[in-house]
Amino acid sequence: MKKLLFLLLSILLLSSCAPCKRLTKKCPPVVIKERYDSIIVKDTIVYKDKVIPVYIKGDTQYVEKPVPVAVNIAPLKLENQYALAKAWVENTKLKLWLQTKEQVINLRVDSAIQIAKHWEYKWRNEKQVEIIKERYIPKLYKYALSFSIIIVLLGIGWGYLKARKFW
Repeated sequence: MKKLLFLLLSILLLSSCAPCKRLTKKCPPVVIKERYDSIIVKDTIVYKDKVIPVYIKGDTQYVEKPVPVAVNIAPLKLENQYALAKAWVENTKLKLWLQTKEQVINLRVDSAIQIAKHWEYKWRNEKQVEIIKERYIPKLYKYALSFSIIIVLLGIGWGYLKARKFW
């Protein structure tokens, strides 16, 4: 009978229990928080067209050349938004008169300004972030492990002493 009692007691002491559900209710596990120092930013390059106004001042040119024509020719005129031209023959001379008009021409330069949003963001808003790894093991888990090891060792010692007395 005593041997059977010793065998049952040693089985109870050496067998393990599973208190996982109770312990998770009392001490819920803490999530490990990790912070990273990298920030993902996609590059966005915006191209803007630039219109550059060019001022052209007015000017007048007059040219006379002798030609072998005896007949006078009435003046011919040609005009557009940029210039006015006249040509005629008078007394065996060809005369040409050209007048450029004062104006502002808008030249469009494609992709003159590039704005890189990524670099603008990086140099203005970059912050250095530390990596913090938080690991937390509840004290209950630490003490429960050491307490169970002590109980197992005490049970083995008690069983050894009882076995020496009874046998």
